[in-house]
Amino acid sequence: MHFLANLIEYCFSSKKTLVYTTLNQKDYYKVLSLLKSNSIKYRIVTIANSSSMPGGVYSDFGNEYKFYVKKEDEAKALKAIQKKG
Repeated sequence: MHFLANLIEYCFSSKKTLVYTTLNQKDYYKVLSLLKSNSIKYRIVTIANSSSMPGGVYSDFGNEYKFYVKKEDEAKALKAIQKKG
C-alpha cells in the first residue's frame, strides 16, 4: 500500500531529486530542520521496515527516510545538509 501511495505522489510531485537518505531519526530531524530554516521545499518518503524490532525514541531501527527536493533546489539543499555535522 505504501509503495502505491509513494508512486502516485512521486508521479505528481515536482520534488523528485533525492538529496538525503537516513535510517537515523536524529538525522531525520536535523535535516528536516535545516531544510526548513533555509526555506527549501521538500518531500519525504518514509519506508517502514516491519521486520525490525521496535525501538525507542530515536531508534535506528524501523524506518528509512528519503528527502526529495526540486532539481533547481538541489545545490542549495546539499549545502544546507552539509552544515548538519
